[in-house]
Amino acid sequence: MKKFWGFYKNESFSVGCSGRTVYVYDNKGNELKKFRDFPYAYTATFKPNSNVIAVKSTEGHIGFYDLETLSLIKKDTVTRIGAQDEGFSFSTDGNYFYNIEKPISSTKTQLAIYETENFTKINTLFADDEKMVLDSIEFDPITNKCYILGFMRDCDYGVFDYGFVAILNQEKQIITDIHMINQDTYDYLEAYKHWEQCGFTEKSLNFNNIIKKNNEIKSTSIKEVHSNSTKNLYI
Repeated sequence: MKKFWGFYKNESFSVGCSGRTVYVYDNKGNELKKFRDFPYAYTATFKPNSNVIAVKSTEGHIGFYDLETLSLIKKDTVTRIGAQDEGFSFSTDGNYFYNIEKPISSTKTQLAIYETENFTKINTLFADDEKMVLDSIEFDPITNKCYILGFMRDCDYGVFDYGFVAILNQEKQIITDIHMINQDTYDYLEAYKHWEQCGFTEKSLNFNNIIKKNNEIKSTSIKEVHSNSTKNLYI
């Protein structure tokens, strides 16, 4: 089997993302389909308890695929400015899909929310926040809490000020319980989450210098870092 940037499995299918092509295999490794609906498709994630998968392109596209019918359900073009490599995730119950995106500028993020019956975007959060930059999103499968990793910009200079981990209140659609984290913790967690988003592939690791330089790779999560940090910030 090819070496992929992103590789993902459930009980029935495997999906490999090479960049130009999305390969679909059955659970015995037999190739079933190749999709070439958009370029620079490196990462994906399965909808919980289903054979639906979301594939994200760094060029600015998202594709939702039904692997049972081997068909594209829907393609959404977020932007054409590129540099769309932030995190994304289905909610634990699979009813929503969350995507961190940068439709206007490579330095300004927002959080898009899709319903997963028709994969229609139903809301966009934090589009007007000039200070907060979002990197990654993670759902706790037990509590369904949604954790966010990001950083705050220095208002005067527009550069990195400090990293943070927080909880997204899904009902009120605001970020709460914001904890500041130091630069080293932020850098490692951001790099680890990107590797995780690729399915922990060897090919992705070879280009992840922050993870590679560690003598011992330690697994981590936004939830774990949030639980181990104590400083609450009110922004």
